[in-house]
Amino acid sequence: MRNFCCFRWVPSALLGVVISGLAANAQAAGTASGTTVSNAATVDYQVGGVAQPTVNSNTATFVVDTKIDLTVATTDTASVKVAPGAAAQVLTFTVTNTGNATQDFNLSATVVSGGTGAFGGTDNFDATNVNIYVDGNGNGTYDAGTDTATSINDLAADGSATVFIVADIPLGQATGDIASYHLVAEARDAATGNALTETTGADTANSVDIVFADGQGSDTTNDAARDAKHSSQDDYEILTAALTVTKSSTVISDPFNGTTNPKRIPGAVVEYTIQIDNAAGGTTATNVTVSDDLSTEIGNGTIAYDAGTIVVTAPNINGGAAKALTDAGGDDEGDFGATTTNAVTVSGIALNAGESATVRFRVTIQ
Repeated sequence: MRNFCCFRWVPSALLGVVISGLAANAQAAGTASGTTVSNAATVDYQVGGVAQPTVNSNTATFVVDTKIDLTVATTDTASVKVAPGAAAQVLTFTVTNTGNATQDFNLSATVVSGGTGAFGGTDNFDATNVNIYVDGNGNGTYDAGTDTATSINDLAADGSATVFIVADIPLGQATGDIASYHLVAEARDAATGNALTETTGADTANSVDIVFADGQGSDTTNDAARDAKHSSQDDYEILTAALTVTKSSTVISDPFNGTTNPKRIPGAVVEYTIQIDNAAGGTTATNVTVSDDLSTEIGNGTIAYDAGTIVVTAPNINGGAAKALTDAGGDDEGDFGATTTNAVTVSGIALNAGESATVRFRVTIQ
């Protein structure tokens, strides 16, 4: 005669939260910290082929501990292009709570200081007035005056927040210069904002322990694995116009030789040419204004300006063809003496990268 028995696990309703894909409130981050899980076992068996009364176990209960985990990632897919002197330039990140409890997050920015940029190149300058702000209205765009919070409060498990590093760019930088920054987020206690401490020693079944589960991010100096922090790197990259200006002169005529092999003697007409080049690989230079002050030469009688001789050749003026300008102010792009006394001024020039413009005018040697 054989005796047969079987074991049957009968979970309570609370056990359902740990069954992935079955419970509606299960999260990618896992069962919520502090959840009580209870279940009991039953044993069915037979004696002599006759079913015997079910034997029930006690109910085993434990509390789910807190898993501290987070991810910081830049949402910029390339370095953020900025111009020298630009204010409030933005690097954008997301901070995601991949733990199983609501947490606060402290935020800080650390400079790379000569290391490799997130998107290549070498960090070689620092931005100024560096600040961190949390996206207050959830539109993913930095809005000055609206996005004012500097830390994240009560971010639920599986929740994300957009965070901005906002900084000013100093003058004097060249195209290709890089300022690289890490955004570092640190999980904090949601109730107090205090730093978290990982539980050491043996598990305590009926209380909430804390386990740090985060990996190391980009800032290997200030962010290690399992330290309740994570980080991501992003870059500002300078993109600017690189203008060079060259001035030259050509003798046009003199009183004795006319236009045939003229010499620079008193009475000779000389044409000045000012060439402005915007180097390839940069960006567009707008509102380019050329000013040539002749006060000293005119004042000591060395030269006399020849009226009506200003000519500009620029890609955005007159279809790129040479245009003769009047000396009067306000009727076209140039003047003599109207903007600045005894100065030739030509404004309104725009040069894309790789483009050039020239300004020409004539004087007579006295």
